[in-house]
Amino acid sequence: MLDRAVSVLRNGAPDQQEAVASAIASLTPNSLDKDGTKKAAVARVGAIPPLVLLLRAYDAHVQKQAGRALHNLTSKSAENKALVIDAGALPPLLTVLRGGAPTVQMHVVGVLRNLTGGSTDNKASVASSGAIPLFVKLLRSSSPDIQVNLAVMLYNLANNSVDRKTAIMDAGAVTPLVRLMAEGTEPVRREALDTLRVLTVDSAKTCIAIVAEGAAARLAQVLKSDVADERKKATMLRDSLLKHGGPGVKAALQSAKAAPA
Repeated sequence: MLDRAVSVLRNGAPDQQEAVASAIASLTPNSLDKDGTKKAAVARVGAIPPLVLLLRAYDAHVQKQAGRALHNLTSKSAENKALVIDAGALPPLLTVLRGGAPTVQMHVVGVLRNLTGGSTDNKASVASSGAIPLFVKLLRSSSPDIQVNLAVMLYNLANNSVDRKTAIMDAGAVTPLVRLMAEGTEPVRREALDTLRVLTVDSAKTCIAIVAEGAAARLAQVLKSDVADERKKATMLRDSLLKHGGPGVKAALQSAKAAPA
């Protein structure tokens, strides 16, 4: 049956391709595939390359179901993440993220979030594809549902990588992240705080840039949040700024009442 499904993905009419991609997506969420055997079986018969090709389809409904299937297939599957990248998925994923239909973008951003949470090689592939400037650009203007994923993707890429942190800073990420840490929706605020924190580690220059963008006053505001997890993440960011930022950053935080005198 799966072999026939792959044939339809490759050569079927758009409505057939949509139906098969939808069936694969419905078969492979983590809630129904707890041990990953269904994801592995779909990959084993070669379904990933044609699903990647369908990201370039003219029909947005086909794109949506292909994105949905790839989103599920790459969740908690290191092997499938590598297969998706090897199938050349990054260019069409970024094209759809840049200008696709909103319903397609939501699934595409999920695929990209999974890929940036994968291996070091996967993260390097995403970064070298030119994704970082696009992520930062879209962080300024996307819907909250997209923004929260973009912030997570930037966190994933920044974590434990000086080179990718530098690329994120060079792309201008501090300005939208500082704005969103106080003005975004609650999930966006939490992820923006986390991403800013990971950028500060071992970088006084980044800490200074964050404070120069007006983060101290915004941080003082968020530290008074009624949401415990938000206060926790704000405290972690403040402590990292104090640890890595030097005396000027400390003075700015104290002046804004974001840190004790």
